[in-house]
Amino acid sequence: MTKDSTGRLSLGQALLRLSPLALPCVALFGGGLALAIAQSFGVALPFPYEGGAFAAYQELTRPHLAGSILLSLWVALASAGLSVICGSILAYAIWRLPNALQRWTIIYKTPLILPPIAVGFLAIIFLSRSGVLSSLAFHIGLVDTPTDFPSILYGGWGGGIILAYLYKETPFVVLLSLAALRRLDPGLVQTAHMFHASRATIFRTIILPHLAPVLHTVFIILFLYSFGAFDIPYLVGESSPGMLSVEAFNLYFKRTLADRPTAMALLTLMFLFSVGFIVVYTRTASRLGQKERKL
Repeated sequence: MTKDSTGRLSLGQALLRLSPLALPCVALFGGGLALAIAQSFGVALPFPYEGGAFAAYQELTRPHLAGSILLSLWVALASAGLSVICGSILAYAIWRLPNALQRWTIIYKTPLILPPIAVGFLAIIFLSRSGVLSSLAFHIGLVDTPTDFPSILYGGWGGGIILAYLYKETPFVVLLSLAALRRLDPGLVQTAHMFHASRATIFRTIILPHLAPVLHTVFIILFLYSFGAFDIPYLVGESSPGMLSVEAFNLYFKRTLADRPTAMALLTLMFLFSVGFIVVYTRTASRLGQKERKL
């Protein structure tokens, strides 16, 4: 294979080299997606299905699913947004530390190696009414009994899921933001200090514009991860309304066989929403970036 003048492979050549790995993955994903779509229309089912072609999609108009949709969007937006905000600020704080101290900040990576189910159990241990925080609040006199502690996990607004995702996702933002900050010229910040710019001004005018491409990508990843993940919502989420992933699980495994096409229809719509969100968000972010550069 020939290379271009820079010594790099062309896109076609790179794809050709990756094809032994990519093609099986694409085939498995595409086959699974095609099967899910077919079963959502009542086709390719291992059992007789008496509903019409769009019967499963009509079932998704049930009133309780509207609450699940709103809860899933709220949890995904809040957890991804808070993680991006906290992660970018923490990354900036670590970046400003001397090199000798930065080595000790590796502890922030701990949540990255924890499986999501472990994070869910940690949320139960610390945030439940029989957990560490409620016991601490009782012993220092903030509440009369541990049961008076506010219901964070199952309060109906997804607070436990959001906090669990915040703990799990913030280190991911820090990791990618630090990688971007290490490519930033420190002279820009030093010059801003010479002109007596405050730390908030430096963060807003220098750090954030430099991190913007990374943060946009991270937000998309975290939003879609929070929107479609199953393990943490299953452990610390509400039963009604539940996250869409939990609703799909219940429809497929805990209901009758006739409800399985409805589960597939729900998963299909979640996939289409995810693709649409990526397209809309990237285009919007690109237009906003172009307007800022013109200013």
